Amino acid sequence: MAADPAGSDQAPTRFTVIVPTLGHDDLLSTLLDAIASQTLDRSRWDLVVSFDGTSPSTAIARRLDSMGAFAVTSAARQGPGAARNRGARSATGDVLVFTEDDCAPEPDWLSRAAARFDREADLDVLEGATVDPKGAPTRRPDGQRPHYLPTNLFVRRSTFERVGGYCEAFFRPESGVYFREDSDFGFTLEEAGARAALEPKARVVHPVEHPRFLDPIRWARRYEMDALLRARHLERFRERIEVARAGPFRIRRPFVRACHAYVLALAAALIARLAGEDGLAAWFLVIAALALVPVWAKWKFSPLRLPLIPLVPFVLVASEVAGLRHARRYAGSSR
Repeated sequence: MAADPAGSDQAPTRFTVIVPTLGHDDLLSTLLDAIASQTLDRSRWDLVVSFDGTSPSTAIARRLDSMGAFAVTSAARQGPGAARNRGARSATGDVLVFTEDDCAPEPDWLSRAAARFDREADLDVLEGATVDPKGAPTRRPDGQRPHYLPTNLFVRRSTFERVGGYCEAFFRPESGVYFREDSDFGFTLEEAGARAALEPKARVVHPVEHPRFLDPIRWARRYEMDALLRARHLERFRERIEVARAGPFRIRRPFVRACHAYVLALAAALIARLAGEDGLAAWFLVIAALALVPVWAKWKFSPLRLPLIPLVPFVLVASEVAGLRHARRYAGSSR
C-alpha cells in the first residue's frame, strides 16, 4: 500500500475510477472483482461506471451498491469519450482513473499509481502498462512517451477539466464507429503543457485484440476518424500515428499505405486490361498481391482471416472518404 511521503504536508491523492461500458454483465463482473481486490485503502478511491445508451442490470446495480460505487447512464449511445466525460462530471477524486470494462487491473494497480502521485505533486498524467494475458504490452513502446490508452490512464481532475475532457466527435452514432479519441485527448493534454509520465508497475490485463472473424473489416471502418484527428493535430498526427521504425528508418502508416497501393494497383490493372494491355495488367496484379501482404500481416497471417483480407483495403479507403466529410461537418459545427 502506498504511504505518504516522509515530511510532506500534502494530503494523500484520492482517485475516482471511471469505466465506460455498454453494459455487458460478464465483462463488468470480472472488472468489478479486480477493482474490489485493490490493495489501496478504500477511503482513497471511489468508482463510477458510465453506462452508454443502457442501464445496469439488476445484478450489476446491486453489486455497485454493495461496493459503494456509482452508476451514470445515458438514454442514447454517445460513444466512449462522452461516457468518460459523464463519469468525470460525477467524480470526487483528485485524479481521474480510466480503464475499460474488458480489463482486469492487478491488485496493486492503484497503489502503484498513488505512490507516484504522492511523490510528484507536479505530475498531471500517468499511464500504466496495459498487457495481454501473457504479459506482453498491447502497444509497441514509444520511448518514454505515453500512448494515452484509456485502459490504464490517470489524469488530474483539474487538468482534465482545463482541457475540456474527451472530444465527443470521434464517434458516429449511426454506425457505432469510434476511434482516435484517446490519441486526440493525449495530444490535447500535450498542447496544454501537461506533465506526463509512465508507470510500468501499475498494470492492467487486456484480452487479446481482434479475435472475431469480422474484426479486420471492423478495424478498417475505424479509419473514418483519422481525418478528424489530422485536422485537430496535424503535426502530431504525422509524427506519432502508426509510425513504424526499422533501425534509423521511419515508415509512416505502412498498413494504410499498403491498402492504398492495393486499391490503386487493382484499378490500374482494370484500366490496363480494358485498354488491351494484358501484360501490364498482369504486372499491376502482382503489385496488388504484394501490397496485400502487409495487410494480412496485421492479423498475423491467420489463414481464417484470408478470405476477408482483400476486402479490407476497400473498406478502409471508403471509410477515409466518409471521414473527410465527417471532419468537415465537425469543423463547420465548431465555428
